[in-house]
Amino acid sequence: MASAVARNDAPQAPTASVSRSGPRQSHAPQSRQPDLQRILGLTVPVCVVLAECDMRIEAILNIKVGTIIEFDVPFDSDLGLVAANREIGSGQAVKVGENFGLRVSSIGTVRERINALGGAEPDD
Repeated sequence: MASAVARNDAPQAPTASVSRSGPRQSHAPQSRQPDLQRILGLTVPVCVVLAECDMRIEAILNIKVGTIIEFDVPFDSDLGLVAANREIGSGQAVKVGENFGLRVSSIGTVRERINALGGAEPDD
């Protein structure tokens, strides 16, 4: 369920309108602060990934209550922190009251996280 944030980095050209008193110039707002505040207020899905594996469809169809699926990951490995379907960090599982939490042990740079949230391809 990834959502892309639309960006338009092109400079805004002045627009002209004609009224009874003659041509008039109106300029786009110089500040993008309201746009930034709106973007920072958006929500995106954040997930913690325990482990992943590929399975044949036949095996998936044979899963029943009580089936154990083994993953090729040590049980004490860091869990992946994923935002908008992109991994942005990792950490260890912790108990927070009666809930599950994640103590972050590594996190991408701000630029990497912005790219992940905006749908840009990561730099290789």
